[in-house]
Amino acid sequence: MTAPERAPLGAALALLLALVSLTGSLSPVLMAICVGVLALLVGIAWPSLLELPSPRGTAIVISAVGIVGAALAVLTPERFTPMSGVVMVCAVGVFASFVQQMLRPERRDLTASLTGTVAGVFVSGTAACWALAQTEAVATGRSAVIAALALGLATTLLLNATPLPFWVRLALSFAAGTAVTAVLAIALAGVALPFAIAVGVLVAVGSTCAQLLVGSSLVAKEPLPSLAVGAVPVATVGVVAHLAALLIP
Repeated sequence: MTAPERAPLGAALALLLALVSLTGSLSPVLMAICVGVLALLVGIAWPSLLELPSPRGTAIVISAVGIVGAALAVLTPERFTPMSGVVMVCAVGVFASFVQQMLRPERRDLTASLTGTVAGVFVSGTAACWALAQTEAVATGRSAVIAALALGLATTLLLNATPLPFWVRLALSFAAGTAVTAVLAIALAGVALPFAIAVGVLVAVGSTCAQLLVGSSLVAKEPLPSLAVGAVPVATVGVVAHLAALLIP
């Protein structure tokens, strides 16, 4: 997968989330399944992106956190809330990262391996916020907000793939992503203009910064690491989706 193909991967994932958000009462479960796939992509690609010395164990820990977190977001027992369930999964993932490092037969680059695994745990755990957001949106009848946000995210990531000069591409993707999110949020969900613009800005800035950060790695253009460059921005914007589902009146 070459450099220009990474952003379309992220855009395709965001478009999938937008479609799932409009599937009615089944959408929380379907969203959790999509988040599980997203967590698998992050888990598989993250060790190669950061060039970590224990890729198999790191991939298992990161993928498991995202998958279990997404499941708890829609299947949480009555003892605790979905959000606390995701937080507990992330905490267990951090503990599992330490255990995984202690079980490594080779002790090379221990600090880098541990910090890289913990970072991946939180990226994967953050993806579960999409399932949390969809559950909240269905309960309040605001699924269109999640769809608008995901389509704005897809626009931002897609335009980041255009072969334009860096600053032109950055400005275009930021403006278009903000505009698409805001217009759709107003048209589909009746969101007030200030809230719609604020959400659009958060989506555009958050996804672009995440993509630039993970894409700056020296190995980011290689096939396996490039999967993370496409998946990580989508995962991190789950936080914005959850905030939008909770805070937009």
